[in-house]
Amino acid sequence: MFEQQRVLNKIEQWVERLPYRTLKIEIELPNQTLTLEKSKERPIGFDDRR
Repeated sequence: MFEQQRVLNKIEQWVERLPYRTLKIEIELPNQTLTLEKSKERPIGFDDRR
Protein backbone atom coordinates (compact mmCIF):
# COMPACT_ATOMS: atom_id res chain seq x y z
CA MET A 1 0.00 0.00 0.00
CA PHE A 2 2.95 2.34 0.63
CA GLU A 3 3.94 2.27 -3.05
CA GLN A 4 0.38 3.06 -4.13
CA GLN A 5 0.18 6.02 -1.77
CA ARG A 6 3.49 7.30 -3.13
CA VAL A 7 2.16 7.10 -6.70
CA LEU A 8 -1.06 8.94 -5.73
CA ASN A 9 1.00 11.66 -4.04
CA LYS A 10 3.06 12.10 -7.21
CA ILE A 11 -0.09 12.33 -9.36
CA GLU A 12 -1.45 14.94 -6.95
CA GLN A 13 1.72 17.02 -7.36
CA TRP A 14 1.38 16.96 -11.16
CA VAL A 15 -2.31 17.83 -11.03
CA GLU A 16 -1.67 20.93 -8.91
CA ARG A 17 -0.14 22.53 -12.01
CA LEU A 18 -3.49 22.34 -13.84
CA PRO A 19 -6.19 25.03 -13.55
CA TYR A 20 -8.91 22.62 -12.38
CA ARG A 21 -12.06 23.31 -10.36
CA THR A 22 -12.83 19.73 -9.42
CA LEU A 23 -10.84 16.60 -10.04
CA LYS A 24 -11.55 12.90 -9.70
CA ILE A 25 -9.11 10.22 -10.74
CA GLU A 26 -9.96 6.54 -10.26
CA ILE A 27 -7.41 3.80 -10.72
CA GLU A 28 -8.84 0.31 -10.86
CA LEU A 29 -6.51 -2.44 -9.69
CA PRO A 30 -7.34 -6.16 -9.57
CA ASN A 31 -8.39 -6.10 -5.89
CA GLN A 32 -9.12 -2.44 -5.21
CA THR A 33 -9.85 1.00 -6.60
CA LEU A 34 -7.73 4.02 -5.71
CA THR A 35 -9.47 7.39 -5.88
CA LEU A 36 -8.05 10.90 -5.81
CA GLU A 37 -10.71 13.60 -5.42
CA LYS A 38 -9.98 17.30 -5.01
CA SER A 39 -11.58 20.66 -5.55
CA LYS A 40 -10.03 24.11 -5.69
CA GLU A 41 -12.20 26.74 -4.11
CA ARG A 42 -11.62 30.37 -4.83
CA PRO A 43 -10.86 32.26 -1.64
CA ILE A 44 -13.53 34.57 -0.30
CA GLY A 45 -12.68 38.25 -0.61
CA PHE A 46 -10.94 40.40 -3.18
CA ASP A 47 -8.50 39.08 -5.71
CA ASP A 48 -5.64 41.51 -6.36
CA ARG A 49 -4.26 39.55 -9.37
CA ARG A 50 -4.93 41.23 -12.75
